[in-house]
Amino acid sequence: MLDLFFRKYAWTANLALLFLAAWFSARIVNTVVGALIRPRPQADLSAQASAPARPAAVASIDDARLYHLIGADPPAQPEATPANASSAALRPRNCADPAALPVKSDLRLALVGGVLTEPRRASLASLLDLSSRETRVLAVGDRIGNAELLGLERLGAEADITHNAFKLVAVLCNEGTKEYVEADASAGSELASAGLPNLGTVPLPHPPAPGGNTMEGVRSVGNNRYEVDRKVLDNTIGDLNQIATQARIVPSFKNGVANGFKLFAIQPGSLYSAIGVENGDVLERVNGYEINSPEKALELYQKLRDSTHVTIELERNGQPIRKEYNITGP
Repeated sequence: MLDLFFRKYAWTANLALLFLAAWFSARIVNTVVGALIRPRPQADLSAQASAPARPAAVASIDDARLYHLIGADPPAQPEATPANASSAALRPRNCADPAALPVKSDLRLALVGGVLTEPRRASLASLLDLSSRETRVLAVGDRIGNAELLGLERLGAEADITHNAFKLVAVLCNEGTKEYVEADASAGSELASAGLPNLGTVPLPHPPAPGGNTMEGVRSVGNNRYEVDRKVLDNTIGDLNQIATQARIVPSFKNGVANGFKLFAIQPGSLYSAIGVENGDVLERVNGYEINSPEKALELYQKLRDSTHVTIELERNGQPIRKEYNITGP
């Protein structure tokens, strides 16, 4: 009976098995295909905005409320100094006041020597720049850096208990303030090491007046070119007293070494003025010979007495100048 049933309905069982096999196959294929075509999730870390850092809380105290709790008033705040206020604005502007006393300068200068004259406007001061170690001879009105020499004065020495001693100082106008520069031990030692004497106190001729720079027998024939009659030259250099009164000549030093002679207080109508030499000029060479000592100047004078052409090289305000002179006549 059962055998008859199974033989009669066996095809239904085969059909059910085929359906199950087809269904499982379809699910497997669907799962595999879905896994292949499904996009993989990727996290974009660069696109994630970092959380802003929380600012640290700043503790603050209300001074007014705190003092109110203790029953006191807060102290007064000092007035703020203006930003543009400076010590330079507090410096006195007293250069034009002859009665104003100078204060000690903080400039790196030292007085090496001085020539105190009457009138005082013809005085000279030899100042050493302690930074560059250069010595310069200045007349009243000359400038060194931003300072102008006003003259020389005698000030009482602080170390003298008798109040009778004094020291010679150079008075400068430094940015409108009257200051003084005194001698320094290092300045004196440098001058002594160079074998050069200090300047003393000697009378000087009066400073020149404007104009009067012509002289008979001296003619300008071009730029820094002159003709000089030999008779005028012989008469002038033959009288040493006349030469001494026509100008003041002092040694000039550069970097502690003598580099020529500096001329001051040139008189109008003198030979110096007629041949184009000005106050403050430093005469360095004549016909190529250096004249940095009195001995060389005297030796050169003997050589040039019979010359017909003279060339001088001088320094004016730091610039070199060359002048030529033709000596004419018997």
